[in-house]
Amino acid sequence: MRAGQMVGGRYRLDERLGSGSHGEVWRAADLRLNQRPVALKRALSGASPATAGRIKKEAALLASVSHPNVVTVYDTVHDDDSDWIVMELVHGHTLAESRPLSADEVSRFGAQLAGALEAVHAVGILHRDIKPANVLLTEQGFAKLADFGISRDVHAAATLTGTGAITGTPGYVAPEVAKGGKFTVAADVFSLGATLYFALEGTSPFGEDNNHALLWKTVTEEVRESERAQQIPMLEQMLRKDPGRRPSPEQVRRELARQYGDPSVGAAHWSGRRLRQRTGVRVAAATAIVGLLAAATWIVLSGKGNQADTGILTGGDETTSDFIGDPTTVDPCALLDPEALAEYGNAVFDTDQGNFNRCNVIVNNGPSEINIELDIYRDTSPSPEGETEMVGLIGVVRGEEDMPEECDRTLILPDGEYIIELDAEQERNGTNDICAMADTAVDHALSVLDQGPIPRREGEPDPASLISVYACDLLDADALEQFPGVDATHPVVPYGGWECRWNSTTSETEVYVIFDRDQPLSEEDGEPMTFAGRPALMEGSAAWGEGTCKVSVMHRQGPSADGDGSTTAEIVQLIVLGEDESEEDLCDLAVGLAEPLAAALPQD
Repeated sequence: MRAGQMVGGRYRLDERLGSGSHGEVWRAADLRLNQRPVALKRALSGASPATAGRIKKEAALLASVSHPNVVTVYDTVHDDDSDWIVMELVHGHTLAESRPLSADEVSRFGAQLAGALEAVHAVGILHRDIKPANVLLTEQGFAKLADFGISRDVHAAATLTGTGAITGTPGYVAPEVAKGGKFTVAADVFSLGATLYFALEGTSPFGEDNNHALLWKTVTEEVRESERAQQIPMLEQMLRKDPGRRPSPEQVRRELARQYGDPSVGAAHWSGRRLRQRTGVRVAAATAIVGLLAAATWIVLSGKGNQADTGILTGGDETTSDFIGDPTTVDPCALLDPEALAEYGNAVFDTDQGNFNRCNVIVNNGPSEINIELDIYRDTSPSPEGETEMVGLIGVVRGEEDMPEECDRTLILPDGEYIIELDAEQERNGTNDICAMADTAVDHALSVLDQGPIPRREGEPDPASLISVYACDLLDADALEQFPGVDATHPVVPYGGWECRWNSTTSETEVYVIFDRDQPLSEEDGEPMTFAGRPALMEGSAAWGEGTCKVSVMHRQGPSADGDGSTTAEIVQLIVLGEDESEEDLCDLAVGLAEPLAAALPQD
């Protein structure tokens, strides 16, 4: 690879920043987003399929994390037989390069990093190498956890390989890991405690020595006594030999934030099991740093002051609003306007179709009907194909216009996390310029975004509606015992919590729970069934294709909110996917899960 080379037709390599056993990192420019600086991580030339698969798995895991103290993944690219991860470009310096810090500073940084661990552990990621060199600090006084180059999911294997190599860094790795045990959440807590000890003392809890000596001391000796470390009592608990006696990341965050004097530091707010990030001031730092296989543009959360509710983003010389805020309160229909589409025909809202992140406008001009659909997503997939036009800080991608019956547009919000997809579709015999309609809808959405955050839904949500339900709560651990090898405690949760996915750790099988609004269930569409007294249909593979089975459970139905005389049903779709399983086995699992799911639905 060389400077100036293009990757995926979008990213220009500018400077090689580092390399290691699992890849190399380049500073690059995203040419579709106004040459935004990014970091590209690539599997080394000639890497094995296992290494390339590890890179892709890491990207998928990290893309599911949204936390201001964790590296952010933007994109994945396959180019010239190599897989690349596109990440934020970090600016700052490492804790290893810092002077010894005060107890007050360590409490604040520790609370932020413990909050970061909460976020990554919640999606099944173990860092496995927390140390001073993997903690980045900014001039504004914020910490960020970096270098997930050896991260694994929570079902990681033992850490001693056949050659005796160990995952982690001597002096900071937990005693049970040093002895060859499995890495756990508690091991990450120990490594964080050891890193905070270094921040106070300038040395590891076991001093400075060769690797073998440090590992021996970790297993056989107690942590070195330190008057400075005693100023933070939580460190003693984090560095206990017995992993079962160590506090959780949440307990660490709460106690360190309390000691610092601001309980909000590092906090993320939960509603049920739904993670809600605090809104705060985010600042782009100025000085560059490269951690091996870790690079991210620094975006941080304000710790103190009265700015926590302003929702203002600062990036470079421009200031914009945080357009999303709490995803569950965003009104996607605020981005569409039937009047703006009236020049093309009779345009009316269809506000109760699909999931709650969607809104539609139907345009009828006699011979054909056009459906303008808008969806808001948290973007965890590669960016859409096509050139990106910058309208202010919003990236607009206009899809290829090679299908006369369909035209799509994508708006990329400046935080790099959320996208708005807007599609126009008509009957095949239609002759309308649907891309002109899509562009008209885009112009209105941009005019709304130009005013600041997307408007909220009006009124309080109906507690009997699925909009008030967290999809992952419908299948608890007892119900998921029917799913062989399931990772029950770390589901994948897309935008809004109205969809949930569980993966098997022993096969390629997946289980999805997805909310939908549609016409009431019809016996013409599948085999009628009843679960917990609710009508349902088993559609088998007819709905999602071979290797799947779908069961739809009726939650409730009633007159459409659009007042058009139609009836709308709220439905829960339960889909089981498994290419290596028979349809019979997939449907047996779907039916078995549908009963406890239906029983967990709120009563209308």
